[in-house]
Amino acid sequence: MRKGKRKKTRKLRRFPKISLIIIIVLALAIVVTYFAFNQPTNPATGEIKAAILDSLYIIDPNADFLNEVNSTLSQAGFKVDIYLGEDVTVELFKELPSLNYKLIILRAHTAWEESSDVKEPPTIAFFTGTPYNGYDYFMEKMFGEVREGTIEGYPTHFFAVTQKLIQVSEGEFPDSFVIVDSCYGLNSNSMAEAFIENGASVYIGWDSGVYSDYSDSATLMLLDNLLSDMTVEDAVSNTIKDHDFGSILSYYPSDKGDLVLK
Repeated sequence: MRKGKRKKTRKLRRFPKISLIIIIVLALAIVVTYFAFNQPTNPATGEIKAAILDSLYIIDPNADFLNEVNSTLSQAGFKVDIYLGEDVTVELFKELPSLNYKLIILRAHTAWEESSDVKEPPTIAFFTGTPYNGYDYFMEKMFGEVREGTIEGYPTHFFAVTQKLIQVSEGEFPDSFVIVDSCYGLNSNSMAEAFIENGASVYIGWDSGVYSDYSDSATLMLLDNLLSDMTVEDAVSNTIKDHDFGSILSYYPSDKGDLVLK
């Protein structure tokens, strides 16, 4: 009589309890590490990160302004990073959302230009501190993310970044407050929308021209207001007005006036 072959059965191997515990501990460690390095605040110190990007320092420095902003923010518990002149690069703007800043102050020469396409919004451009040349950032120039920036009466031209570069920049802003200490930041909503779409909470800027020393003074007052727990709407409305060009300081989106900088 032929004996039938027994079918071999496969058994699932059980992990020893000690291995399962190790896996759980490692998973928890990964999660804790991720959140430790990806939060805008340090739970142990209450420290919040702020950045000042000052490419305007090359042609119009204001050390007193920087010292006062640094002191004010540091006393309020912020860890402040200051990028001066040539340190304000295209690469910095590209990675800015991923650097975890709760507050960003942009002190940069700003220009705007109407689009030839009626369907396209005006182009807003922040000047970097990098002198312009014809061969770097070829792809960025082709896609309208980077442009040549010129300043009347100044011999050096600079690379300038548009809202299109902010739209494709790396990471996401951690509900950041963005303050544009410069002309034309809100000449149109195009740059503001790029920041908001990338995670920022609110964007504050001037709609037209403004002298740099006046804008610096207004930014200091605005910061004091925000740090005294005023809402965005109250902080902006209680900031000095521009009487030289009639520029208006405002914020975007309009429904974020009740936000408080925490």
